[in-house]
Amino acid sequence: MNLENQSSHSQNSSATTSRQGENEKTDSNMELRIQVSEDLQNKLSEYNDPKKGIKALALLMGIHEKTLKRLISCENRPGYQTLFKIYRTIYHTNNDTQVINLAPPIVKEFLLKTHPKGLSETVQYTLDVERELRKDPVFCEIYLLCGTGGTTREYIAFNYGRYGERVFEKMIDQEVISPVDKFRYELGKNQAPLNVETLVAMGIQLTERYFKPSNTDELGDNYISFFAEGINAETYQKWLEIDKEAFQKKIALANNAENKGDIKSFCFSITETMIDPDSGTRH
Repeated sequence: MNLENQSSHSQNSSATTSRQGENEKTDSNMELRIQVSEDLQNKLSEYNDPKKGIKALALLMGIHEKTLKRLISCENRPGYQTLFKIYRTIYHTNNDTQVINLAPPIVKEFLLKTHPKGLSETVQYTLDVERELRKDPVFCEIYLLCGTGGTTREYIAFNYGRYGERVFEKMIDQEVISPVDKFRYELGKNQAPLNVETLVAMGIQLTERYFKPSNTDELGDNYISFFAEGINAETYQKWLEIDKEAFQKKIALANNAENKGDIKSFCFSITETMIDPDSGTRH
């Protein structure tokens, strides 16, 4: 038996399989773009004036006008959050399980594959909650505490005072949080869809409030990183892929029941180009 020839054949077969996989992935991406473009155009046809329609849809969906235009022209592939925003508006529902059930097959497949936490039939996603998160830092922190294992009235009163207690009661009334036992509260049936602007605002808020510079003196307490360099487009895409893989690994660890604990933690990461968002000029 010629091991060298067998190895060579195996590599060629693997390369062929890899190319087929890449082609299937490319076809799937384009199919998704076309489907989203068609659905947006159908929704836009409800408006007599396309320009006013774009503005109205951007406001309803919580998506930038430029992004909508790119999606309609199939320039961009939307992420799972953007898809939920689009199809919540198209189907007139804030229930993401309903969105999944009603969505076209290619959209449904993508959402099920990419949603980081799965879906709950009992959750309603509303922009009213999102606006509160952006507007009120105390509301935001209580929301996150309840979403990371829960919290108690006593903890809120001790850390946020009378105002925190009032916000806590309001969140109970709005069913944003609900009791899971005699003392502990977790997120309720009304939750925020969390667009990217809100995620950044939350990340900045938590960083400013909880980042402890003294913890960088020893290993194992926190992790801070910053790096900037001029790179080509291919390398930039590889950066984004590395970020995605690292994020998915963190989620997988956190979702393992054996890893649950009482250390409420957060990670906040942005990789971005230094291109002016208005003019598009490079520095």
